[in-house]
Parts: sequence; C-alpha cells; structure tokens
Amino acid sequence: MKPFLQRPRFGTTSTAFWAAAIGLLLLFVGVAGGPNLVVLVMGISFLITAVLIWQELAAGLWIGLIIFGLMTLLHGLRTAIDFQWRYLIYCLAFAQFTYECWSGLRQMRDHHEPEQTDETSDDESDKPMISLVLLQRQQKYLEDMILAKLVEATWGGDYSHGDGEDDDSDEHEGDGFVVGENPLFIIKAPTGMYLVHNLDAPYWDNKDEVVEAIGELRLRKAVEDHTAWLAVDLLTPGDEEPDMNEAYLLVAKLLVALADEDTLAVVRPESMDINVWSEEVADRLLTPGAYEDLSHQDNAPVIPIAEDNPAMQAAIATAKQRWPEFVDAFQQRANHQAGDEESSFVVKAKITVDDSTEFIWVDVIGLEPHFVHGYLANDPVALGDLKLGSQVEFPIEDVCDWCYQKDDEPVGLFSLEAIRQIQEAEQSDER
Repeated sequence: MKPFLQRPRFGTTSTAFWAAAIGLLLLFVGVAGGPNLVVLVMGISFLITAVLIWQELAAGLWIGLIIFGLMTLLHGLRTAIDFQWRYLIYCLAFAQFTYECWSGLRQMRDHHEPEQTDETSDDESDKPMISLVLLQRQQKYLEDMILAKLVEATWGGDYSHGDGEDDDSDEHEGDGFVVGENPLFIIKAPTGMYLVHNLDAPYWDNKDEVVEAIGELRLRKAVEDHTAWLAVDLLTPGDEEPDMNEAYLLVAKLLVALADEDTLAVVRPESMDINVWSEEVADRLLTPGAYEDLSHQDNAPVIPIAEDNPAMQAAIATAKQRWPEFVDAFQQRANHQAGDEESSFVVKAKITVDDSTEFIWVDVIGLEPHFVHGYLANDPVALGDLKLGSQVEFPIEDVCDWCYQKDDEPVGLFSLEAIRQIQEAEQSDER
C-alpha cells in the first residue's frame, strides 16, 4: 500500500480530493435530512473511489470514470431540459473529473508498458498542478460579474457576455466567459479553463496539526488565523503541456487582483510552499519563475526560543556587559562629515504589547541614559498596531543584543550564535 501522505501520481490528486469532498457532502445530506439510503450509498461510493484513486489503483479510476461520467450525463440532461448556470457548472466540473480518470488510466497503462523508458514515464506521471491559494481571514465577497471585471482588468479581453442568462446575442462572442456562484466559479479563457474556489472553511482539515508543525511564528500565526481560502486553478486542456512561467503568471495576476486586506498567506499546493502575504510577495509573484521560490520569506524569521535557555542567557549577558561599546560607537557617529555614509545601529529589544512579548530588531535613532529610541526594523507577529517602521522607546535593560558596522564588519550579533546552537540541538534531538 502506498504511504497515505504521499500524493498520487498520474495527475489524479484533485480527482481524489473532489471525490472525497463530494462523498462527505452526500453523507452529511443523507444523515442530516433524515436517513436516505440512496444518498448514503452514493456518498460511500464516492469515498471508496477517492481512497482507491489516492492509492493509485486502477479500479478506483474505472469506478470514478463510470460515476463521474454518469453525473456528467445527468447534469447535461438537466441543463438541456431546465437550463440553469449551476447545472452547467456541475456538468463541466464532472466532465473534467471524468477526463482526469480517463487520463489517469491511460498514464497508468503507459507507466507499466515495458517498452517505455523511465524518462518518458516520469514525464507522463508528473503532470503539473498549476494552482495558487490565498489563505483568508474571512471569506471574500465574490460574484460572477465582479470576477469577470477582475479578469478583464488583469488578463485583458471581454468576458462580459457570459454574465447574464438573457444574453442571446451571437454578434459579439468576446474572449471568454465567467459563470458560477460561491464557492465555485469557472473561467473560460483563450489559454484554457480555470476554476476559482472561494470557500468559507480552513484550507486544511487538520489545520491544528499544520499550525503545530510550523516553526516560524509569523507564518504560524497567518495559518492559524485563516478561516477561509481562495484559489485559482488552471485546468490544462487536452494533452497540452503549458509553459509553466506563462501559466503561473496568469494565475498569479488574477490571484493578486483577488487579494485584499483579509489575505494572510499564499500557498502553492503542488509543493506546499507557504509565504506570509505582503506587497513584496505580491510583486514577486508577478515575475517569471517566482512560483518556484515561494517558500522564501521576505521578512526575518521569528523563531520561538525560551528566555531561560542557557545559550541565550549567556548571549544576553555578553550583550549587556559590552553595551558601553555600542554607546561609544553611536555617539562617535555625530563626528562623521556631512555626506559620509552612516553605519546602521540596531538593537534587539524585548517589547511587550498587552499580553504579547517579542524580541525584535530596532533601528536606533537616539540614546538616553536609561532609554533607547528607534524604529521597528522587522514586522512584528502580534504587537497590536505596531508594524515595520513604527517608532518605539524602551528601557536599556530590555536590550538583549546589538550590532553596528566597524570597518565594514559587524560588531555584536551575540544572539545569532546562540540561535544556531539551539537549532542544531533541536535538530539533533529530532534525529
């Protein structure tokens, strides 16, 4: 049996996911609305299909091909008899799942052909999942007409003719259309078919476990605070292999347009790279190849370390003992000639807002006998209204590290060595 945490090959990850989601939904409906044997059996069938597909068993793909194919025909007939956009959406979605099962069966067959080389097999089985996800503080308000305007603004073209059911004009077909309603929208564009998900639920069912596994505090808080997610997926038409840079740029452009003040982080599902959302991350996403480096954090990492750790206590003691060195160097800066480049003087300080305490770097702008004045050099995780660049003041006894440049070399940074020792010890314990 394949390890359950290992995603299936042959481009069937999303197929298994949606089969499981539909199965759970049918089980809920079958129980909540009063015991309904037919609905319960259908729900169990979808769940079994999801498990079999996840385990890369051909039986699961054959069952999925039959079930999804029947659902495609059913909703196709409903669309023809009583046209409604949701019936068309269901029909197109189930048609896509049917194709994925058929494509998975074909790739599975080719994978086991003895004449096929390993290189060809790998190429066929590693079809990319082109998708980006926004973790949201709350669900975004979205309608098909709003989404169509965003698509036109980011991709260009005319997508308005698909907005209304009463638009029977054939004179202007436009460049595509946008249909659907929360939580699923479909975009038909010259570059392919896209799905936009807008769900009012955590992205991970095991969200608490994901949060616990994240060591960087800023990223952990973003994942912990999200209650909804929004994604843009490209459904690659036929057997065409899209240019990854171009495909991800199109997805990223629309995703950046959909982001708002409630956006907390961005996820690339194919690699599970996660990054805290910021203007810098948004700008970086709009450059070729940025999707491959999404795990690179723009902010300095925030790592939880106990104050009573011996290595950290020793580093703080050294910083306090040598504090007069920093004061002397800072005061000598006033003697620099006008136009000379001034070196940066920063301190790491213990700053508390309400019940939240962080050790954070501060650009020093002034020293008093008992107080330090400066601007936050990093974005805090949870210090109220404080953010990068906020002016702060604190007593000298709250300084736990410092740094300045002397002859192009840093002086200070005593805590870095302590952090390195602590992380090496933790990694050794995990082994």
